[in-house]
Amino acid sequence: MNNLSNAKSEDTRNRIFQAAAELFANYGFERVSIRQICEAVGVQKPTLYYYFKDKETLILEMIRFTQQIVQAIRKDYVDCKTDFLEKIRGLLYGRKYFVETYPHFFRFYAMLHLFSTTEKVRAEMITLMLPLLDEFGAILVQGQEQGYIAPDEDLEMLMQTILGTLNGLSMRKFVFQEEDAFSDENLQRVFDFWQKHLFLNPKKRG
Repeated sequence: MNNLSNAKSEDTRNRIFQAAAELFANYGFERVSIRQICEAVGVQKPTLYYYFKDKETLILEMIRFTQQIVQAIRKDYVDCKTDFLEKIRGLLYGRKYFVETYPHFFRFYAMLHLFSTTEKVRAEMITLMLPLLDEFGAILVQGQEQGYIAPDEDLEMLMQTILGTLNGLSMRKFVFQEEDAFSDENLQRVFDFWQKHLFLNPKKRG
């Protein structure tokens, strides 16, 4: 009975996450009320407040849930690779998987960077984002060690360039509604461009 009850509780919690992510992504944080979220899920306010004491707590829990998604994708697409270029390719296809499998959560996550939120939410975002940037920096250092990046390259600017491209693809997908933004053909074009203009060929250097 406890297992059944726990499963039902987890299902309700996830449905609240899904509904809130879609509403926040479509209308913004300020314009979405607890009542609207409850109506979308099909539960009463006391049920939602059983899981989350207020909207800010809901947003914080959604950030942590989305971060779990990001970490799982990173593990499957990036961390399992040993070659630097394959890790970079994994960043592209990991982003594709994220935006296509969890579109509302991705848009929710992106909005957190663009719109005003509470101090507690901003602090949570910073706490979770800094380790991701450090991990990305470590990948670029690995690229230097494997000979794909020049020893004197500005890694911070290189990181911004790559992230800017990923965010640009996401904008094309969700803002301009370009369905081919994350097509395999387009991702290969991006990868080829990066390989030609941003990275070195270790074999030629040798």
